[in-house]
Amino acid sequence: MSRMKNLLWMGVGTFALLASLNAPAAELISFGGASYHFERDLGHNEFNYGLGYERDINADLSVSAGVYKNSLRRASFYLLGNYYLFAPGSGFRLGATGGLMSGYHRAAVIPVLMPTIEWRGERLAVQAFAVPTVKPYVDGALVVQLKYQYGK
Repeated sequence: MSRMKNLLWMGVGTFALLASLNAPAAELISFGGASYHFERDLGHNEFNYGLGYERDINADLSVSAGVYKNSLRRASFYLLGNYYLFAPGSGFRLGATGGLMSGYHRAAVIPVLMPTIEWRGERLAVQAFAVPTVKPYVDGALVVQLKYQYGK
């Protein structure tokens, strides 16, 4: 349990440092979202409410941290980086998200890497992930979350 606390404190420290940077950057609040699991008969929670913070580092990279009620009906904490490789236009970006998450099977903290797509408007944003199935740790799903941009 102390390893998980250490990782979470490292994440808090990282975000405190990033928040103190003077350069103007987009800041967003995420509100959790919805998931659709590939294995439909496992009885997963598919309404994953939560609260998170995201900050753009540059046009291609952002970092986020937060908490949500996961598919196992447990609190999950996350520390993630989003790297967008391709921006076809009209507010859409495609890339990968990776980092650390807690609250899943057989491990206090698990590493994650998943493809992501995001659409950003003037203030609202929607992000979708394809979570791969990695048995026995994670059951795969498509996840969508809503975000609100409040600073730039």
